[in-house]
Amino acid sequence: MMIMDATLNTTAMQRFGLIEKVLLCGALVSASLLIGAHIFEYLGYAPCALCLDQREAHWTALTITVIGLMISVLFKVPRLAAAATGTAALVYGFSAALAFYHTGIEFSFWPGPASCTGIGNIGDAGNLSLDFDPDIPRVSCTNAAWRLFGISMAGYNLLLSAGLFALTFFAATHALRKAKREKRV
Repeated sequence: MMIMDATLNTTAMQRFGLIEKVLLCGALVSASLLIGAHIFEYLGYAPCALCLDQREAHWTALTITVIGLMISVLFKVPRLAAAATGTAALVYGFSAALAFYHTGIEFSFWPGPASCTGIGNIGDAGNLSLDFDPDIPRVSCTNAAWRLFGISMAGYNLLLSAGLFALTFFAATHALRKAKREKRV
């Protein structure tokens, strides 16, 4: 029975074209990164403002890749699926740029924004009560809360987002070239 299930799954994956495989890969990696970030937060590693922005990029990418996959598999509209892949490439490029910026702040290559100081914006009287609220964590973007092999979570996000950007960009470009070739024939 187990061999039969594996065979069915393998044949289903063989029917997937490049776009579907790339969209599925993007969705799985973004979902894994988001799950990992939430697990780290549950374990006591509070996110900084840039960490939260990077999560938003992956929530956006996850939404785009899932919708693109549904468009391709359920509705069989390859051009829209290719457009979703191109859009995902833009989001992953933004995510990689944001992670690069955050990693540079962690290594003190450049200063971070005011929201990353670890203290509230005391000059803003409208948020003054929030600035001194002990229940709202103030996390600095300059200090990596966790590292593995010298690479922080922002660094791993940079590597994965850059890889996903390259993958989705390649797939979208390949689909565009294929559509142009088929149009000429």
